[in-house]
Parts: sequence; structure tokens; C-alpha cells
Amino acid sequence: KVEFELLRNEMVGVTFDYDAVRVAELRRLQNRRWNARKRRWEVHLAHLEDLMSIFGLGPGDLPSTITEPYQKSWASCRLRVTLSVLEGRLSGAGVPVDEIDAATSFFIPGHKFSPKFKAKKWDGKRHLFSRRTMKFPAGLWPRIQRILEDRKIDCAVEKSKPASVPKLKCAPARTELRSYQKAVLETAVKKGRGIIQIATGGGKTILAAHLIRRLGVRTLFFVHTRELLHQSAGVFEEELGIPIGRLGDGFAELGAVTVVTLQTAAGVLGLTDSPGAPERPDDLEEGEPERPTALAERRDEIRAEILKAGLVIFDECHHVPAERAYKIAQATSRASLRFGLSATPWRDDGHDLLLEAALGEKIASTTCSELIGQGYLVRPRITMESVAPAGVLGARVPYPEVYRRAIVENQSRNRVIATRARDLASKGCSVLILVKQVAHGRLLQELLPEARLAFGSMETALRRTYLDELERKLHLILIATTLADEGLDIPSLDAVILAGGGKSATKAYQRIGRALRPAAGKTQAQITDFFDRAPFLMEHSLARLRLYRNEPAFRVETIGFEA
Repeated sequence: KVEFELLRNEMVGVTFDYDAVRVAELRRLQNRRWNARKRRWEVHLAHLEDLMSIFGLGPGDLPSTITEPYQKSWASCRLRVTLSVLEGRLSGAGVPVDEIDAATSFFIPGHKFSPKFKAKKWDGKRHLFSRRTMKFPAGLWPRIQRILEDRKIDCAVEKSKPASVPKLKCAPARTELRSYQKAVLETAVKKGRGIIQIATGGGKTILAAHLIRRLGVRTLFFVHTRELLHQSAGVFEEELGIPIGRLGDGFAELGAVTVVTLQTAAGVLGLTDSPGAPERPDDLEEGEPERPTALAERRDEIRAEILKAGLVIFDECHHVPAERAYKIAQATSRASLRFGLSATPWRDDGHDLLLEAALGEKIASTTCSELIGQGYLVRPRITMESVAPAGVLGARVPYPEVYRRAIVENQSRNRVIATRARDLASKGCSVLILVKQVAHGRLLQELLPEARLAFGSMETALRRTYLDELERKLHLILIATTLADEGLDIPSLDAVILAGGGKSATKAYQRIGRALRPAAGKTQAQITDFFDRAPFLMEHSLARLRLYRNEPAFRVETIGFEA
């Protein structure tokens, strides 16, 4: 005896007395699940012929409430895909579940140390495709589509109609795009979403302005620091010829195009522990209070405006896989047009797949070496010099202590940095010394009293003054914390000293890129890095060295070691 019942979402409830053979056959079906509470199998309607075969039934043995929907929707189609702005769903038969799941999941860093993984109660992965609901983030559809095409599985694709969003009018373009930018623009307009990789100095913000003008809809441009907030808004005002809104760093202004920090967006959308609370951008030092804004009082109004956007662009989009940024991307449900910009659209933690899930696959790539070859960037001369730690550091010393002793408080290393900076400045070169900690910057400034020190918690106006003085070469040496890691635009910069070390490939590329923009009389950029002979740090140094050597146009020299 078997009973069939048509359920929601075109699923068929199948109830029968337990039979091991039939259960095994049901398990081989791809779009099915066991409902323990109802004590029944639930199988997609597209599998109706399979069910009839399993239970030895003919068409006359089934109720019309099941056969009629099947004839209408699934008799000639085995697989259907429905796509909305944020989500896709597979329904029907013939779904290669295991292959799709493998292609849309990734290992969590450190999973091998998890008690659940050790007990074999967890496979160590984050799965973005649900076997139970057959749903997946819409950005992964191209990846899934390739699997279906490789398996020669025909499917019907239904795309939801984009929601109506406000239009905008911009002034004619002021800056003409370069040839590679034009190609990227046409690809982006055609695709409608995706990741755009352009090396630092390749003109991502100008490209974004042209993209906004071409698509002509209400736009949100997300950044992760206050410096980028103002820098991007300034470029858009000049290029688009319209007022640009700013959300963050004390500003609560809305426009047809609005630049907004991720932290402010999270607060407005209720994605923080204290919705409406002041933001804390990435360049804000711990303990510094944020400037007061009217965000809390206008939260509902601003939230409504954010949700009206038809186009979202994430600058430095390698930050999107972070939990808060990913939630913001998923909250912009009307934005059928969505893009990410980055020189380094990958993650050091292996969470790259979340970037693709939120915004789509990579649709364009322009590398440093390509831009150097075309004359849009200058060639870097990278020198990696060996330095020893201050004292003996055993294998059991924790990383923070190793970093403090071998880098921050390593005065012999700091003296080398000061000497290199002073030598470059004596030749008229502007020098940016990048550190990870303010404490390290202060120690270097004691050795370089002529240098400025810029960090996140200082007044925005003073920080801009320091950067302006460096750009105009009124002051040749600037020590800066991570606020200068990304988005800093100083074409005249001659040299960068990477004083902070670190293992991040993303940050290493970004930091080198600070000096690669061309300027009058500038033929190359001098990059100074260090090979630190200490636990953890030696591995990090070698990783950066491999990265430099992967770029054909980079000139790389090692001093005091061979690798």
C-alpha cells in the first residue's frame, strides 16, 4: 500500500510500509528528502515516472491532482531553474547534486581542529547549495550552469523580472576611458553582474563612474574606509556632474548616487549588535569615538533609500566575504545590477566562493604586468633584505610576541628602515613607510623625527594634509598605518617601505600598488621589503617573495639570503 499527496513547491508526499528495496531506490533519486516528523518521503513531481516504476503503478493508479500538474509542467521537462536577484533554485529531476555541492562548498580554515570534524560529525565545509531546498546564491549560477552543460542536462531557466528602480541622469563623460577600460565596460554592461579585477592604478573608480552613467539607475557604491568614502565621492562628483550622497564619517547625505561605508550600511540595515549605532570603519583606531551623525534618527528613511538601489558596486570587493559585508550584499534585494572592483579579488582565508556567490563570477582581469607593458604603470624595483630578530625566538613563542619582538620593537630592523627612508629622501624621493601598528610607527618616528605619522584616529583634515604634503613633495617621508593599504591615490609617490611584514597576498599587492602610478619624471618605483628570520615571519616573507616573482614585469632582488 502506498499513498501519494501533492505538497507545496511541487513536491509529492509518499507514504508506504517500510521496504528496504524501495527505500534504496528512492535514495537514488536526486530531488527527494525524508520527512521524519511526517514519516514520509517527499519527492519532486518531476520524478513521477520514477515513482510509478518503483511502486509498479500505472497512470490510472494515481489521482488527477498529481497527474494533471505533472502533464502540464514536467512531462516534457526534467529540470527547471528559477533565478531571482539574490537566489536561484533547481527543481525537477536529473540534478547532479553531489557535483554541484562539491563545486559550491569550501573548507573552513582550521576545520581539522574542530571537535565535530574529528568526531566525523561535520565535513569541515560551508555549503552554499542546499540539498534539501535545492537553493543557491544567484551569483553561483554560471558555475552550476557549466556543470549542467558538461553533463548535457537540458533545463528551462526562468528569470524574475527586475524590480522597478529610480533612473538618474548624469553629465557627459569628462574622462575618456583607456582601451582596456572600454572593453571591461562593455563586458560589464552585457553581463549585468560580476567581479572586475584591475590592478592598482588601473582606474577602477573612473570605470565605475562610466558604468554608473551607462546603466543609469540609482546606485550605491560601498567602501570600507573613510578615506575611500571621500575620495570616491570626489571622483564621482567630477565625472558624473551630479551631487553625490555620503553615508559615513559624520555624513548622512543621500543622492541618486551614494557612497557609503560598509560599517554605516550595516548599522542602518540592522546588521550589527546595536542597529543605528555609530560606525567603526576599518581605519578607525580602537577606542576612538566616531563622529556623531543623524543616522539613528533617520534610520528608517535611509534604509528605505538604500533598498531602492538598482545598482550596487563594492569597491575593494575582496572584503565582501566578511560576514557583515556579505549580509549587506544579500540585503540589497532590488539591485539586479551588481559588481565588485578589486586589484586582488581573492581571500587569504579561502572564502573566495562567498565573493562569487554575492556578486557573480569574475568577468574581467587586467594585471599589473599588463598595465606596465602598456605604459599605464611604472615598473617596480623590489628589494627584499634579510634582517635578524632581536634575540632568540623559540618555536613555542606565540605569534603576537614574535611580531612584537621581531618587527615592532626590533630596533636594529627599525634603524635599517630609517636609513633606507633617509637615503631615498636625500635623492628627492617621496617615501611611504607602511606599518601595521601605531606603536611601531611611533618607534620609527623616534628614529626619523623629520617624518610625519598618519593613523586612523587622527583628524581627517590633518591626515589629508599629511597625504597632500607627501603628494606635493613638501614633506618627503610619511609613516602610515593600514589606512594607506587600499585606495590611496598618490601618483607622485616614488617609494614604499613595507615595514609591517604580514602574510596577506592581498595586502602585499595593494601596498606595492601605492607607488606604481605614473607621474612626470617618474620612471620606476622603489619597493623595500624585509626577509624576517623568525618563526611565522620567515614563512610570510617567502610567500610575499613568491608573489612578487609571479609578476613578469616586477624586478626583484634579494639581499642577504637566497630563495
